[in-house]
Amino acid sequence: MKTLADTDLCGLLRTCGADDAAPAARVRQLAPPHAVQLETSLALLMARGGIVRMPPVQRWALLEAALLAPRPSLAFETLRQHRVLAVLVPELPALFGVPQLSAEREWQDVGEHQWRFIDETAAAAAPIESRFAALVHKLGKAGTPSEIWPSHYRYEQRTQAALEALARRVELPAAALAFARLAVDELDHLHAVHDLRAGPIAQLLHRLLARRQPERFEQLLALAACDWAAYCGRRDAPYPKAARLRLALQAASAVDTQGLADDDALQAQARAIHAALRPR
Repeated sequence: MKTLADTDLCGLLRTCGADDAAPAARVRQLAPPHAVQLETSLALLMARGGIVRMPPVQRWALLEAALLAPRPSLAFETLRQHRVLAVLVPELPALFGVPQLSAEREWQDVGEHQWRFIDETAAAAAPIESRFAALVHKLGKAGTPSEIWPSHYRYEQRTQAALEALARRVELPAAALAFARLAVDELDHLHAVHDLRAGPIAQLLHRLLARRQPERFEQLLALAACDWAAYCGRRDAPYPKAARLRLALQAASAVDTQGLADDDALQAQARAIHAALRPR
């Protein structure tokens, strides 16, 4: 018996946006006949109850194919319109209509931001772990009480709980889930680096194991850049926090911590970071 990964549905999802002359365009409309084929396949899937009976490994194949599309937002918007996401990741459709603040203090729709976020990861040719982390990064904002909108107090904890529930419905690769959890915990701290003093920056780099795992640190920086670019009006601007974080890591890495207790090592790194970031 063929699995979902062997059918045309994953192939249709994976090619969403491939024929788009302007991949960065904000219009989310598939061109025919691709749209007709995909929508027909999804309608049949839902009518037969296939998404409910689908094994967890095939559910991941569906999400993975959509994430690997040239414009994932086209694939996921179609999944949303056909209520597939309501079964797989119910928090995602619930994000639409929920406001959040940007640095410019303008309210922006969280769901629309998430579609731009995953498109930015595709434009950056990010690995699947980063694309999945982008998709789920703000799931917890769906559960924010409307009385406190556009603030989202402790949405990170709600997102972690949503990820735990998602992992029971979908067979998520361990590496993708681990990186998504890291991004939920730390991405906003990267965004706030200009507001942090040297001590908290040293602690942030320590938590991220940035000295020992520089490739993962760069992957997280790239994800933060995609999140930042997803806010309206920022797409063509460079991520302003990256240079400061790299300079801080360079300063911390130059400190000889051999023989120092953990607290003493962090203090020494904080002093080096302070000196490196001090205005000239």
